[in-house]
Amino acid sequence: MSELIFHHYDESPFSETIRLCFGHKGLAWRSVIQPTIMPKPHLVPLTGGYRKIPVLQIGADIFCDSQRIARALENRHPAKTLFPGGSEGLCFATKFWADRLLFLAAVPVLFAKIGPAVPEAFIEDRKRLMGGGDFRAMMAAGPLFADQLRAHAQLLDAQLGDGRPFLFGDDFSLADAAAYHPIWFLLSMPPTKGTFDEFPNVVAWAARVRGIGHGDRSEMKPEEAIRIARESKPATPIMPDGRDPNGFAPGMRVRVVPDDYGFDPVEGEIVALGIHAIAIRREAPEVGDVVVHFPRAGFRVSKL
Repeated sequence: MSELIFHHYDESPFSETIRLCFGHKGLAWRSVIQPTIMPKPHLVPLTGGYRKIPVLQIGADIFCDSQRIARALENRHPAKTLFPGGSEGLCFATKFWADRLLFLAAVPVLFAKIGPAVPEAFIEDRKRLMGGGDFRAMMAAGPLFADQLRAHAQLLDAQLGDGRPFLFGDDFSLADAAAYHPIWFLLSMPPTKGTFDEFPNVVAWAARVRGIGHGDRSEMKPEEAIRIARESKPATPIMPDGRDPNGFAPGMRVRVVPDDYGFDPVEGEIVALGIHAIAIRREAPEVGDVVVHFPRAGFRVSKL
């Protein structure tokens, strides 16, 4: 099965990064809407515990994290590259900056504005996602993070200051999709839609990125995605990495956990690994035999 099945929800900023990648590459994809908070009964059986969004499913191969999904899309659909002009390294460096600095400054700014309207169930869920962190304190810190957000936004404005349409020049790249998602998050909410008004280059760039679109989307019920996984076989070949710094190899049982938040471990047997990816095989009654793919950067792998 080569159909692109995308598990997301429409308000998810990290999903917006990948939806733009679909649009840039002109891809058709199936949209499976998942809940914004736990429980996620049609996602966790696929991933083995990983609860964050987005997740890309191709048959019985499950790709977690937008970083890993972007690489999977580029490998399978190289036309209209996400890395024009040999920019892969800069694209992923920009993505780490956008995901871990720009986004984490944007979140408190938004929630400081909408705090009274946020459901208690959402707050409790995000507290668990943060590993017990104080989500309300984060919301209250919005004014402090506004300074950081403004500084990061000015960097984007300066990069675009020579009139270039996209961050690296004439061509859209993964860097644009990644840097856009925190901007989109704030621009899409009425209380924060004017956040970047002092940065006209950013506002104009955001409009151009939005114009990329999302490709050819069609809806799929989550039960159908589960059935496809159960009736498919993983397509990932065994692949060792003779220079793995910790001696990991196919056949070893390991635990994989994100290193920032959402510390839900996934356990399985290594099928393939390399500098940027690790794939582990696991089994669940709902989905049968699946292979779950993670990035290496931003995740911790330990032996069982």
